[in-house]
Amino acid sequence: MKYIVRILVTAEIIGLITGSYLLNTGNEVLGNKIIGFSALGLAFIVMPAFIIYRFSKSDKSKSIFSPTEKNEELEEVIKGNKTID
Repeated sequence: MKYIVRILVTAEIIGLITGSYLLNTGNEVLGNKIIGFSALGLAFIVMPAFIIYRFSKSDKSKSIFSPTEKNEELEEVIKGNKTID
């Protein structure tokens, strides 16, 4: 998955550079299309692939609320001994 994300990012960067080059050399219509499709690819293909890759291995128990687990910091705030920063 790591290599897939790297290949996708590289392809999108090459697409943006190619689109910018075509935009500056006179073929504005094709340059704008390539830049637009590259931006869409970054937003809807590369970003979700990166998020899936990064968070698939993480420990999700830290981000899930557990009402049975005691939270000492929250109890200190409720008692008035500590303020929320």
